[in-house]
Amino acid sequence: MINEIGFILLSFRNCFSRGASFNWFVIVVMGFIVRLDHHGVTSIVRWLSLDASCYNALLAFFRASSWTMSGIQKKWIEIVRSRCPLPTIAGRLIMIGDGIKISKEAKKMPGVKRLHQESDNSGKSPYIYGHHFGIIGLLAGWLHKKTFCVPLCAELHEGAKDLRNLQNKPVPLVKGCKKLSVTTLMARLAVETAIELGVHAILVLDAYFAVGPVFLILKTAVDAEGRRLLHLVTRAKSNVVAFEDPPPKTGRRGAPRKYGDKLKLSALFTERRDQFREATVEIYNNRKTVLLLTLDLIWKPVGEKLRFVLVVDGAERFILISSDLNLPPEEIVVAYGSRFKIEVTFKVLKHLIGAFSYHFWTRIWPKIGKENESDISNCLETYPRMLIKETMNAIEGFVNFGCIAVGILQILSMTFHKSIWDRYNGWLRTVTSSIPSEETVKLVVQEEFYYNSRSFKNTAIYRIIKSKARRFRNIKLPEVA
Repeated sequence: MINEIGFILLSFRNCFSRGASFNWFVIVVMGFIVRLDHHGVTSIVRWLSLDASCYNALLAFFRASSWTMSGIQKKWIEIVRSRCPLPTIAGRLIMIGDGIKISKEAKKMPGVKRLHQESDNSGKSPYIYGHHFGIIGLLAGWLHKKTFCVPLCAELHEGAKDLRNLQNKPVPLVKGCKKLSVTTLMARLAVETAIELGVHAILVLDAYFAVGPVFLILKTAVDAEGRRLLHLVTRAKSNVVAFEDPPPKTGRRGAPRKYGDKLKLSALFTERRDQFREATVEIYNNRKTVLLLTLDLIWKPVGEKLRFVLVVDGAERFILISSDLNLPPEEIVVAYGSRFKIEVTFKVLKHLIGAFSYHFWTRIWPKIGKENESDISNCLETYPRMLIKETMNAIEGFVNFGCIAVGILQILSMTFHKSIWDRYNGWLRTVTSSIPSEETVKLVVQEEFYYNSRSFKNTAIYRIIKSKARRFRNIKLPEVA
């Protein structure tokens, strides 16, 4: 397993202008995979048995200028495309996007602001102070067997207006005007990812992103022949309305009508009950019979036709939207059914890998103001702005390296599932799939790393980690009074 991890990590060598930075990158990703706690950079030093001096060197690596996150993400997308089986719907890959809010109470950490959490879970506080990340993943595996959402890139979104200026990131444009919001930033991130993929794809988002600017931004992603690279499948809000085609021109004076009759789509579940048809779809590895009603209607926020699919699944009723008018309704339902895979990836990132257990901060960060967001408009000097930029790069770099670690575990699961089960010495009450989970793969890799180092002692990973290893054990304990 570790030999294969080495082959993957060596592919990133050209992304670093210095060999030392590449070595630290290898150490960080391996640390994510084999560490047994989530205490930030210190846990990487501890569980790889690195020398104590490596702690400050690792902090400097995350702020270094010898690598760029865009270059690493580009290489990671290339690796995922070449090493993962990628299912398609209507000949298009399936991208999944969503946001995650992480509690951070650090007063000197850039980007921390007061966030609202919408959840039915009574254990969640309605408001937290923290970071809001937008993450784009690519569906990999086999649709009717086992699929993963491989995380491709992560970016800080909410409260990032001034920070994006410091990082020289573009502001999303809607009809030629700048529009910065969580939804437009997600759309912009998806467009950049689709362009790097270079293939036609379907983007699946939840109802929060079912707004006009998202559809308009996604239209800007086109291939060399001018065809759209990215179509959106999302769930509509419960109060959505749309319009039928306008009536034909009458020849009378005055401007012709742009829209036909207005339809409140939620009312059609009862008004047009007799027009629904039965369809069988395979979702969540189960075959289900649902009732579908497909309507191509004009949606005012985008000024063009979209495909609306009204779905009755037992007692549940919901409406799906697709920007592709040629996509069959059954495939729209299957595409949206894959959205929950990114929630599984969030769980792995947060609880298994600890990709959000960072503690990067800077003394010059101002306090959170009355608007629940730090004001850095008065920070005009070059040096403080550079420190804020470096800290932001460190935060996003830490999360993205965690995404790469998760993706590597998923690649190993899909490629070496038989040998992983042969080496797994744990116990599972129920084995739900022949393809092991990320946690199972992580346990196998950890056991090989800690108890069978002879199997990989001739690899580049071993030499890199060994070169930073603790030479002798010399822990000074505090004196007891």
